Amino acid sequence: MHRALLSRATISEAAYTQALARRLKVGFVAWDFELSPHVKADAAGTAFPATLTDGLAILVIAADEAGPCDVAALIALSVSGGRAVYLTSARGLGAAVERATRKQRLRHATFALHRQKPELSAGHPVTTAQWLILMLLIGVAIGGAAILPAWTLAAVIGLLALPFAAVVLVRLVAMLEVFRSPKRSVAPPLPDADLPTYSVLVPIFDEAEVLHGLIAGLVRVDYPPAKLDIALVLEEVDVATKAALIGMALPPQFRILVVPDGMPRTKPKALNYAMLHTHGEYVVVFDAEDRPEPDQLRRAAAAFADGETRLACVQARLNIYNIHDSWFSRQFTVEYSALFDAILPALDRLGLPVPLGGTSNHFPRAVLDEIGGWDPFNVTEDADLGIRLARLGWHTAVLDSTTWEEAPRYAGQWLRQRTRWLKGWMQTYSVHIRHPIRLTRELGFFPTLGFHAFMGGLVLSTLVHPWFFAVLAWMALSGDGLTLPDVLGPWLGGIATATLVLGYATVIIVGVVASYRRGHGLFLSALQMPLCWLLVSLAAYRALWQLWRDPFKWEKTTHGHSSFPDQGKRRRLSGKRAKPHSQRRRRRSGAG
Repeated sequence: MHRALLSRATISEAAYTQALARRLKVGFVAWDFELSPHVKADAAGTAFPATLTDGLAILVIAADEAGPCDVAALIALSVSGGRAVYLTSARGLGAAVERATRKQRLRHATFALHRQKPELSAGHPVTTAQWLILMLLIGVAIGGAAILPAWTLAAVIGLLALPFAAVVLVRLVAMLEVFRSPKRSVAPPLPDADLPTYSVLVPIFDEAEVLHGLIAGLVRVDYPPAKLDIALVLEEVDVATKAALIGMALPPQFRILVVPDGMPRTKPKALNYAMLHTHGEYVVVFDAEDRPEPDQLRRAAAAFADGETRLACVQARLNIYNIHDSWFSRQFTVEYSALFDAILPALDRLGLPVPLGGTSNHFPRAVLDEIGGWDPFNVTEDADLGIRLARLGWHTAVLDSTTWEEAPRYAGQWLRQRTRWLKGWMQTYSVHIRHPIRLTRELGFFPTLGFHAFMGGLVLSTLVHPWFFAVLAWMALSGDGLTLPDVLGPWLGGIATATLVLGYATVIIVGVVASYRRGHGLFLSALQMPLCWLLVSLAAYRALWQLWRDPFKWEKTTHGHSSFPDQGKRRRLSGKRAKPHSQRRRRRSGAG
């Protein structure tokens, strides 16, 4: 009962704690106390030894973390041991724990995975063996070009076609998925009493412009406030966002966590730090510009309750709300529709590893603790987490719920974001192929092939795409300009051309159908995706350079250039027809 009162702001935490302290005839303290310096970084509980500012040693108890009966029992036990007892609020105790352990927690958030499972951390992006293999391949290519130029050229063209062919196979399966019936089974909803506690983590950096929209969007989330803990996770150096939050009246289920400054300054490090301050049974991550459908948490909770025992993550579908802002936002919409409505469900259906999107991922808290959380050194942390979950025997499912995002409007925004994504995919792929035999043993033979085809093929295809295109163009324009072995020339030309055509055709078809089902109608934009591919290749080479020079650099994508549409527009984006106003009015009044 007390949690419901506090969550609805019926009474403040301070007033509740003071009233309970008077009732139990013990002291009350708000902020002027410090916990014992021996508190550990993973400290969790409702009672801790502390010291008041005047030096009095006490036991401080969070009154609103337990029921009054539990608090009374703690007090009786402590008084019998001769210790003075003071009550405080959960936020007051949490702030004291953070002050006492922030350095330990920062080290844990940054280096825990790197120390415990170094082979799965991008702290060392590329191993010496991997660089040696790469140098050996380059040396073989140079030597072959000098000794057997025709056969070397044939081998290079054949190898260039492989990553394209792998990606084409995945898209063919996705094309079958997108042509399936759009009706999907939904797990039955849970009653409020059976819903788990949920921690919502929202990492924010330099996002002052979107705070009002963010908070409004999260307030619309349909979940019992008493079971909801929304943490706005800020960086210590982000003065502008902290200043914008001062004076904002946040609802009781919101709180602010500040991550101490330290390198690398990345989103996964901030999430790891926030995890040490949250205790919900389930965890979801949203970005600052995200607008999830209001019932998404309820659907995720039902999916976990109805799912298999090894279900570790449900990934909501992402889509774009500022579709017509620019050419880049339209391309983004086609791409997101294809990826989250077709390709990821196809990977899920085939039992292949699912590289997660950057947001709207729902996890059981216990699973995240078991696998070590996110990798602070990987700049596409959720893709890596999806592969790591699969390697450890966990399953990921796609949730039939949408989170709306703001796509980049301008070329510079788009290029920086795409560079970071591709650099993170390069990090992820290089990390997970460090021990190929172990990878195959953990994933299985066919899932490992799927991992190489999708993630490896996508990374390689972005790098070879312009060269592949250039080779085909040269062959078409110059006739004998390229000397290939007679027996292989026609075959290689045909394979290369077919792969390129199928690659374009599958991505366009999947994009057209997926965006059409969303009600977007972006046929002409889908036809322009080959041009976007060339820009993706530019971002891929920029990512490769950064991987060499500055692997952990996080290029921030700015948001707040577009406003979230009204309810009627959101219905059209979802492909749902809005009911006539008179019909809605009758339904509200119980008529019909």
